[in-house]
Amino acid sequence: MRKFVMAVVLTATVLLPGLSRAGWVVEGSLGKGGQVSSPRAWEQLNLMVAPGYMLPVLSLIRLQLGIVADFADKSGSKTNLELRPMIAVVPPILPVYGRAIFAITNLAGRSGEKREIAYGAAGGLRFGLGPVGVFGEVGVLPRSRDIPSVSSAGAVTTSSKFVWIVEGRVGAYLEF
Repeated sequence: MRKFVMAVVLTATVLLPGLSRAGWVVEGSLGKGGQVSSPRAWEQLNLMVAPGYMLPVLSLIRLQLGIVADFADKSGSKTNLELRPMIAVVPPILPVYGRAIFAITNLAGRSGEKREIAYGAAGGLRFGLGPVGVFGEVGVLPRSRDIPSVSSAGAVTTSSKFVWIVEGRVGAYLEF
């Protein structure tokens, strides 16, 4: 019986503070990724603004829409846009969180590449005082890409290949 009471108290301690946190949230962050599967390459630096809403009953769940601008920081790259609908699980008293990410890339279509659909997950640490805080996270967004290759005869061909992208991100948030 004592273990049951302690489990109820611990659950209430974690979930009840979240009831008062329901409302809007805005995150701003800077990220840089790398393609870790062969051929290895750096991804473009990106800036993301992610408005979202914390659900009233379970405010440890956030629904967000990230609007990402990729900067042309590599030779041959161009600035482009991307949308990232996300669902985050943010416990109210723990500094860790996790999020599921769905990404739609190359919205501007300037780089000549086709539109990509990606999905993945991220986890990180966050520290805040009141409604303002900072966070850092690492995410994985695997994608299907057309990789050019050169044959022994010198012909250039492209083949669709599944690649792993790991992205680091730092930013700040405001809850209201």
